[in-house]
Amino acid sequence: MEQRTIIKSLRDFAASELKEKRADRVLVGRVRLKQWLRRGRVPDFRVRTVEGTHYLVCVFRGDELRLYYMDKRGLSLGASDFSGVEKEKVWTEVSKGTKIIFRLPS
Repeated sequence: MEQRTIIKSLRDFAASELKEKRADRVLVGRVRLKQWLRRGRVPDFRVRTVEGTHYLVCVFRGDELRLYYMDKRGLSLGASDFSGVEKEKVWTEVSKGTKIIFRLPS
């Protein structure tokens, strides 16, 4: 699949979550690359990769956060629910480790 069709499918999924689950807001983000190998003093050579999950769909509904994990083809790998104090901790980690592609409602 092309990058463009993957983003479209993620947008459709986010719109259906917003409509069907009556969510407050939905954010879709791309997981940032993580460095796992460095060579050189400056370093001159770096290897970066993404492990498993390429996209995160964050659904906010009241005091609850639901994260959908998507692979590089836009297929769902699973979901997790968080609420209360745990929600805030998870959201700070997610916001640091992802780049927001789009948010609904705009």
